[in-house]
Amino acid sequence: MKTNLIKAIYLTFGLSSLALTGCSDSWLKPEPLSFYEPSVTLSTKEGLEAALTTCHRQMRYYYMEDNGPALATEMIFSDVAVTAVSDFSGCQDILSNVTPISENNWFGTNMINWFWNMGTQGISFANVVISRISELDLDQTTKEQMLSSAYFQRAWRYYHLIFQFGDIPFLSKEVTTPKLDFRSTKMEVVIEQMIKDLEYAVGHIPDQVDYGKENKGACRMLLIKYYMAAGDFDKALEQANALIDASGYELMENTFGKWENPYPEHHPVTRNVIWDLHRPVNKADASNKETIMLMVNRYDNSESRLNTNYLYNMTPFWSQTDVNRGILVPSKSQSGMTRQSATAGMLAQYPDFLDCRAIYGRGEAFSRPTYHAEKSMWGDKNDLRHSREAGNWFVMEDLKYNDPKLLGTDDAVYYLKPIQKYADDGTLLCKDTIRCWFDYPYYKLWVEDTAREVANGYSGTDYVGGSGDWYVYRLAEAYLLRAEAYYWKKEYAKAAADVNKIRERAGCTDLFDAGELNGLDGLDVIMDERARELMYEEFRHVELVRVSFIKENQEGNYTSPKDLADESSNSYWWHRITEYNNYYNKSVKTLHNDEYKIGKYNIFWPIPQTAIDANLYGRVNQNYGYSGYELNETPIASQEEQIASGQ
Repeated sequence: MKTNLIKAIYLTFGLSSLALTGCSDSWLKPEPLSFYEPSVTLSTKEGLEAALTTCHRQMRYYYMEDNGPALATEMIFSDVAVTAVSDFSGCQDILSNVTPISENNWFGTNMINWFWNMGTQGISFANVVISRISELDLDQTTKEQMLSSAYFQRAWRYYHLIFQFGDIPFLSKEVTTPKLDFRSTKMEVVIEQMIKDLEYAVGHIPDQVDYGKENKGACRMLLIKYYMAAGDFDKALEQANALIDASGYELMENTFGKWENPYPEHHPVTRNVIWDLHRPVNKADASNKETIMLMVNRYDNSESRLNTNYLYNMTPFWSQTDVNRGILVPSKSQSGMTRQSATAGMLAQYPDFLDCRAIYGRGEAFSRPTYHAEKSMWGDKNDLRHSREAGNWFVMEDLKYNDPKLLGTDDAVYYLKPIQKYADDGTLLCKDTIRCWFDYPYYKLWVEDTAREVANGYSGTDYVGGSGDWYVYRLAEAYLLRAEAYYWKKEYAKAAADVNKIRERAGCTDLFDAGELNGLDGLDVIMDERARELMYEEFRHVELVRVSFIKENQEGNYTSPKDLADESSNSYWWHRITEYNNYYNKSVKTLHNDEYKIGKYNIFWPIPQTAIDANLYGRVNQNYGYSGYELNETPIASQEEQIASGQ
């Protein structure tokens, strides 16, 4: 029943479609045409619950399946990653190739338009609940809880959209009639309203609900971020203290849950809390007190499971498929790597054959970490999050030459030996080191791909990362947000204590003192720790833009998104790009001769031109630096003006 409702909602929420029915005159009646509008009325509890369920389902698409690189787009516009595509022009030269009309909805380039489309669609679903809930004959508690859920879902999407796109149209309610005169709204106005909504949600939503849904803790976490964006650090601290000290959550500091050691012979893991914390099977385990909100994604639920695809999208392209891909043996005569699976026939012929694609992933590498994210930010040799010895961190030399074609040749001596980057004479054995040679956090990205296990009858070459629960929020982030709030209040000792709490859990012995949390370097300490702890969980670009917005406001320099983007700006985001992204700041080139470039104005993404053009009688503003900015009009600048606009 619920599945059918969801399908019906998807059909009836066509955002730019006309329904032609028979030979009657009904097709002449105007239907909503705007990109932002749903086109039907949902007037039952089941319908509104289905709308919320759709919001929950869509959250997973930001992280998983073919749109797994949607998260990668957030990363490549930051300090921690770049696109690893090296055989065609994509999103290496962001400065030239990212425009309002470029290909911004494909994982081979970027998913900017996908974020816009999915975000505005989710807002439409949430607004239906917000607008319709009062009409239903339900008890007051149920209404309050459903309204709180809708407020969270809308606020979660606006949080990303405003820090990705700046001033955008704010829709406060369901749109039920044709409206083609939307106006952009200042970010500050959106933040103000989202704070009101989340304050309501914190007061009315249950402490705990079913996994996969928002609860009081999730609402508090998002409210902390909005309070910080508004510069209200005392209220942010109040919520963070409640979340950390009085909500029943705890950092997991000891091993727990189900112990998994999938390849003890070839990639042994010494049991540790970091490994256990990120096993999908443990994320919803009752003993895990750190989970605040997660996305439920199980293989045994065949109707809703999604592949995580991290072992495809974000791991190195190590196997030889053409002259540029793969790793040669030290003799330089041939590649020694194969994606062949260890089928019964293969093992019968080669009993010691090593199935590298299952141990380390299929590896297509649409994105890769920067040197900072891969190496230089990991200064503490005891940090479990970067420990090869514990099995948590993968390095390329963990791979072994596994191609049986080496046998019976002079290169047989290399068979099942660790791969090498250089031959003895110094010759590079990997032609495309951008795409084919990098390390990654094994403990986060390795997810069992059940459907592609040989034991389940699979005989192909893929292993992309199967279904697995994924964190939306966990308590570690609350500590780092509280550290940031203390930083802005210049309470550096308290900020250091919260950062150190996360580091101590990871086994670090190099800890920070108050003096190291002062100034720009202190902010870098916090954001480095976020990168270490929350890689592949946080929307990195969004968080850097949020911090840039706060910093500019604290210094009294912010009036509009242009202040973070024009030639005279020096945003914190730009500082992180130029200081820590060794591709954009060193003019690295791919084998395809594409140079990595990014500009100050790329802090905000271009509004899709299709969204601007569809709004025939109003102005959706374009961001500074992109074509169309010169046509901008004054955005809505207050709650009162927002109400008067009818949006």
